Amino acid sequence: MKRELDWQDLKLFLAVARNEGLSGASRETGSSPATLGRHMSMLEEALGMRLFHRGARGYALTEEAGDLLIAAQEMESSASAIDAWTADRQTQRRIRISAGYWTIRLLADNLTTYWKPEDDWIPEFLSDLQKRDIARRQIDIGVRNAPPEEPWLAGQKVGAVRFCAYCSADQQEPSDKWIGFVEGGINSPTGRWLQRNVADKVGVTVNDASHALSLARTGQGNVVLPTFVGDPMKDLKRIGDELSELETERWLVMHHEDRHRSQTRQAINALRSFLRTDPKTIY
Repeated sequence: MKRELDWQDLKLFLAVARNEGLSGASRETGSSPATLGRHMSMLEEALGMRLFHRGARGYALTEEAGDLLIAAQEMESSASAIDAWTADRQTQRRIRISAGYWTIRLLADNLTTYWKPEDDWIPEFLSDLQKRDIARRQIDIGVRNAPPEEPWLAGQKVGAVRFCAYCSADQQEPSDKWIGFVEGGINSPTGRWLQRNVADKVGVTVNDASHALSLARTGQGNVVLPTFVGDPMKDLKRIGDELSELETERWLVMHHEDRHRSQTRQAINALRSFLRTDPKTIY
């Protein structure tokens, strides 16, 4: 007796087909490659047909699997519509937003510019350098410095982030010392710039960017900051031109299915409109 088809198996089939292999599908679904391979074999057995050509370069769809792919994509679209409809029935939903410290500070400082308590979504901010896993729903929206490469993610470019060196406005000349980073901050773009350019001049070091700012404001050394942080501060002044090698793009990244949910879509639209204005922090 043939095993009945399971929608979960078809979702896994779509992931393997999209990624042309088990490794990418594993990252998208959270299932191990061994589990995915076993499910694909079971699905082939249930259908009585070969779905993939398995080779060293991955999994390639067979010609007869094309019709199944189209049907499964239609099922996925319908399932996403049902998920979106279900989510729309909720009054409010928390939207988890991940970004680096300064961007979260920017979003928090200007919250009332793009969000109201009566909106259908409630922001939940996560400030760290981790690239949290959107596929496993660790977050809903990531503010990142590059477009997504994974096929299950979608991205929208919302501007750029520029950097400059700053010192205390009370100083006639910049300090001969720079504020550096320890622990994770060493491997940040700013941390690497300091190592390349002024490693022998680093004095006090910190593991948190906000502490570096505090030290610079009291004249303890020069600091590298995004211009949306440094420029609004009356007790800081620029040192030289913008550091073009540190400039990065700013992207909103989200799961390609979840972006259609009403509350997620509202959050994306609000963040996009706000960030495209090239906003500054508030002090």
